[in-house]
Amino acid sequence: MANLKIEPQKILVLADQKLFLWLNHFRHPWLDQIMPYLSDERVIYTFFALFAFIFIFSWRLKGLLLILLIWFCVLGGDFLCGKVLKPYFKRPRPYLTLKQVYLYKGHKWRFTQEPLEGRAYSLPSCHATNVACAASLFAFLLPRFRWLFWLFALGVGYSRIYLGVHYPFDVFSGFLLGILVGSFGRWLLLRFKIL
Repeated sequence: MANLKIEPQKILVLADQKLFLWLNHFRHPWLDQIMPYLSDERVIYTFFALFAFIFIFSWRLKGLLLILLIWFCVLGGDFLCGKVLKPYFKRPRPYLTLKQVYLYKGHKWRFTQEPLEGRAYSLPSCHATNVACAASLFAFLLPRFRWLFWLFALGVGYSRIYLGVHYPFDVFSGFLLGILVGSFGRWLLLRFKIL
């Protein structure tokens, strides 16, 4: 009798791939237009920069210190994600391992019939890490608008799957890393009484 035992790790990878394909194949013309903008770093920086200016305008030096701390945390999370964890896990991006992926690359959409050639790592998502870190800190400082920060972060995370560049687990793990780094930032704020 054949050995039907399947390793739990393989089950999780297969589930992640299935969920990716389901989410990536859920298409709408409106989403095709907006999702590239949600992943655009200029849009992300502009969104958080608007609130950064509010802090600086309202609290002057104290506001500037808060923004510098947030920037320090985001850069730290980005370094951990891109320079430590991605090279460690070496998980290829979905379009390098799966067939039939809707992919947005080079400012245009394509539907891949076969996996593409190349090397690019996806675990965790640095976009998700950065926006979750920033959202957790801004939500802590402006609790009235926490829903807006987290809605934006979720939109950015979903866009990474929709664009075909990250698996759902990449985004989830990026959010976890970003929240952890953001929690460290909140601890610094309270420890050094910056608030």
